[in-house]
Amino acid sequence: MKIVVITHNYIRREGDLTALYLHRLASGLIAKGFEVTVVCPYAPGLLREDEIDGVKIKRFDYFCSRSRPLVYTGNMHQEVAGSIWAKVVFVGFLISFYRFALNVCRETDPDLIWANWWIPPGLVASRIARKLRIPLVISSHGTDISLLRKSGLIGFLSKFVYSRTRRATVVSSFLKSKLCKNVGSIPADNVAVIPMPVGMAYFPRTDLPDNHAPVILSVARFSRQKRLDNILAAARRIASEGIGFKIILVGEGPLENDLRTLIEKYNLTERVEMIPLVAQQKLGELYRQADAVILASENEGFGLVLVEAGLTGRPVIASRSGGITDVIVHDKNGLLFDVGNIDQLTDCLRSIITDPALRQRLSDGGYQIASEKFSTPVLVEKVHDLFLKTVAEFRENSQ
Repeated sequence: MKIVVITHNYIRREGDLTALYLHRLASGLIAKGFEVTVVCPYAPGLLREDEIDGVKIKRFDYFCSRSRPLVYTGNMHQEVAGSIWAKVVFVGFLISFYRFALNVCRETDPDLIWANWWIPPGLVASRIARKLRIPLVISSHGTDISLLRKSGLIGFLSKFVYSRTRRATVVSSFLKSKLCKNVGSIPADNVAVIPMPVGMAYFPRTDLPDNHAPVILSVARFSRQKRLDNILAAARRIASEGIGFKIILVGEGPLENDLRTLIEKYNLTERVEMIPLVAQQKLGELYRQADAVILASENEGFGLVLVEAGLTGRPVIASRSGGITDVIVHDKNGLLFDVGNIDQLTDCLRSIITDPALRQRLSDGGYQIASEKFSTPVLVEKVHDLFLKTVAEFRENSQ
């Protein structure tokens, strides 16, 4: 089976982390006998045509791609929304994207088109799929689903795109409910929940460490959504009880200075360490050095760090919010608390820190759930089966 992947975000070279989870799925499909061609934007220093792990990559240029790049920056939506000139560049980007992807599909003659993110790739792919009569699957990863709440042009475009989509995937049940609530042009039965895979080689299971003072790891953007201030408030209470522990915050973001101020205010400078974002290999080492992982987010789309924690055999403390409940079962692979409830969070943190037997039990449960439900081979198999089913149904209905 031949697949054309249409996306605005893809790894630029071996070792790149940009949309690496998408490449893991694409290369996994290659291993299962699919032919996969990726259409994505060009950037200076990249090859126009490339191949990584058997995945063929074709890159297109667009208006002002060198002087005003829109892609590989992580903030395309915000930039386009905030600038008239960026909107002009975006229109040129869409035109170039459509023409190039259409030519690739004509040359490749794929059995299925797979768009990642409904906008802009889905907007481009939906027109091509309709024009060439090729079934379309659209995968959304979180940021594009948040746009569905908007009315006007965005609302119109989303209905246009999904009305031309045979199947859609999202990374959590939480995002599926948001998609189906805001877009009525695709039935809920045609939306599958398939999370993003992690780099399993970087997160092997190891025994829990023998730390004298348990280490709690947080890997999250320093933003209000992640509610790291709640973690610090709970840590302050635990510290006042004379219980030994250490918290490591890994990330970056707009609240970095605010968090440092809180750490000093709560007299936690000896107990809380802040570390900038690190490469996957180093991140895996941090997991293995930790006794538990914590995520206090509100409306988390999925919570990939929870899968990483499970694969390494680390128990979890997490908020009962968003896609987190797809991963964490309370008292089986982690402890859940209500978002913003400092009392509950403190109780969970105290239990994890003071009870080694609890940590071990949750570690065992975490590894079992992560390996059975969220390992890369399992997720590749789900995508593989979905594509086969979609193409078979399309061909049957076309006869």
